Amino acid sequence: MLADDDLPLANYIAVVLAGGEGRRMGCNKLLLDISARPMIRHVVETIRGVIADVVVVTGYQQERIEEALIRTPVEFVDSPPSEGAATAIRRAFERARLLAGTRNCDGIILCVGDQPRLTEREIAGLIEQYRAGDQRKALVPLRGERRGYPVIVPTDFDVESIDLSSESLIADYPDQIAAFPTRNPVYDSSLDTPEDFRTFFAISELR
Repeated sequence: MLADDDLPLANYIAVVLAGGEGRRMGCNKLLLDISARPMIRHVVETIRGVIADVVVVTGYQQERIEEALIRTPVEFVDSPPSEGAATAIRRAFERARLLAGTRNCDGIILCVGDQPRLTEREIAGLIEQYRAGDQRKALVPLRGERRGYPVIVPTDFDVESIDLSSESLIADYPDQIAAFPTRNPVYDSSLDTPEDFRTFFAISELR
């Protein structure tokens, strides 16, 4: 595991998807309060504890997401939700690659903004797995049959042809994607519905 004095890392760049409409939640879930902060701020601050540079993809209610992250040192890329997650990822990776070109960069970490159970431990653990494996492939957490997030990819990964948001990503692209089998439920813990939100607080109270 990465030592605390190794963090945050300058040789990775994080991309955070934060442009969806949250239709199943019935509102913009990224603005719901988690620990007295909007969810997107909670998640981004967790990620920044490990990764120095963060690109946030906005779309739906762009101004409100940017306001929730005010004074947080991130870069923004706008991608209308009507164009889909694959387009949002491509646009964010264009910006991330520009940042990567200014330094030695080992990879880009694709995160989602609705994963408030994610901690620095899970991010650092995924990086350790990536470093130990074939770094020519993307690494995707796999819990049972469910793919998860974050995902780590090499900076030259073909996001134009491969949709990193696909549920069948690992099976569809075995030559480009490696699985990280895990029993840790945090990797597939995104909050999509009001029931997910209630369950999150129930779990938090048990800790």
